[in-house]
Amino acid sequence: MTDTKTAPVGCCGHDCTRCKTYLATLHEDADLRQQSMQFYHDTFSVDLPSEEFVCHGCRSESVFALCRDCPFTACADRHRIMHCVECAEYPCAMLADYQEKYLNRCNQISP
Repeated sequence: MTDTKTAPVGCCGHDCTRCKTYLATLHEDADLRQQSMQFYHDTFSVDLPSEEFVCHGCRSESVFALCRDCPFTACADRHRIMHCVECAEYPCAMLADYQEKYLNRCNQISP
């Protein structure tokens, strides 16, 4: 379960409170879930059933199917930190590339 006292943020810095998959889960919003499904289909040619579009944030027990093997979460766990920004190597090349291309730029509602 997510900590309801703080807004969930991914290890990489992803703002879960703007993520359509997270919001669809939080509000049981079928339209947002469909938008998220369409995004992943159109952008990455990924076709998953709607029941796979469930997420309570990357540090929860219920993580979106495509994020379950997130390399940033695994690396943070190996370094015994909660978020990449806490790492002495921040930002590593892999994270910098991801942040430049994707971080808070896709499958998000407008701020």
